[in-house]
Amino acid sequence: MKAIVGFFVAVIAVAALSSFCTLRWVAAQPSPLSTDAHEWLHAELNLTPEQRKAIEPIETRFAAREKQMKAQMRDANHALAVAIGRGKAYSPEVSAAVEKIHHIMGELQKASIEHVFEMREVLTPEQADKLLNLAQRALDQEP
Repeated sequence: MKAIVGFFVAVIAVAALSSFCTLRWVAAQPSPLSTDAHEWLHAELNLTPEQRKAIEPIETRFAAREKQMKAQMRDANHALAVAIGRGKAYSPEVSAAVEKIHHIMGELQKASIEHVFEMREVLTPEQADKLLNLAQRALDQEP
C-alpha cells in the first residue's frame, strides 16, 4: 500500500513540476509584440509607414488577448496546485485542472496563428509569404 501511495505522490509531484515549468516557459517566451521582436519583424518585412500604422491596432488587440490568456494560465496553474494539495492524489479535480491548462495553451497558440494571418491582410503578397515563412521557421525551432 505504501508503494502505491508513494507512486501517486511521485506522479502528483511530476504533474506539479510540469505545470510550473510550463508556466515559467510560457512567461519567459518573448512576446511577439515586445519591442525587439516588433522592430525585428518590421525590419524583416520592410514595412512601409502606412503598413506599420495599419498593423498597430492588430498588434494592440493581440497583446491584450495574450495578456489575458497568460493571466488565465497563471490562474489555472494555481487551481492545479490547490487541487493537488487538497486531494493528494490524481483526482478528477486534478485531471480537470490539467485539461484546463492544456485548453488555454491551445487557445494561446490559436490566437498567435490567427494574429499572423490577420497581419497578412495589410502586407504585399511577397511580405505575406515572408511572414508565413518566418512563422513556420519559428514553429520548427526547438523550444
